[in-house]
Amino acid sequence: MGIYMPPTFGTSVKYLYCPKCKDVRAKTWYQQRDRCLACIGPATVIKVPNSSLTYANYFLYVFVPALVALYLYTDNRSYLWLAVGFLVIMMITSYIDLLRGERYARKKVKIATSNLIEFRRRGWT
Repeated sequence: MGIYMPPTFGTSVKYLYCPKCKDVRAKTWYQQRDRCLACIGPATVIKVPNSSLTYANYFLYVFVPALVALYLYTDNRSYLWLAVGFLVIMMITSYIDLLRGERYARKKVKIATSNLIEFRRRGWT
């Protein structure tokens, strides 16, 4: 039995393709097995590389709580309003990044199922 290591910021996002459901879903961080959440069948892992939006979200995950802490320390409401604004921006960029990753994963599945030679030429195993 191996030691469980939680994901770090440097890893790529993983998506699961279920051949039974014909669907691509983001793999949750707590999922240890490569199984479809809908049918519990075996699924194929597709790694999606991080983009600039991913790193922007990592920055905002730290920056927004820092603004809230500044508000609590100084009691200046402008920090709170900035935190709310950046929180909305973080939610939008997270959604866009999730859509980008899903589109990337679906493209890999389409190439994999339609043309195995092209799949291997691009280095996707």
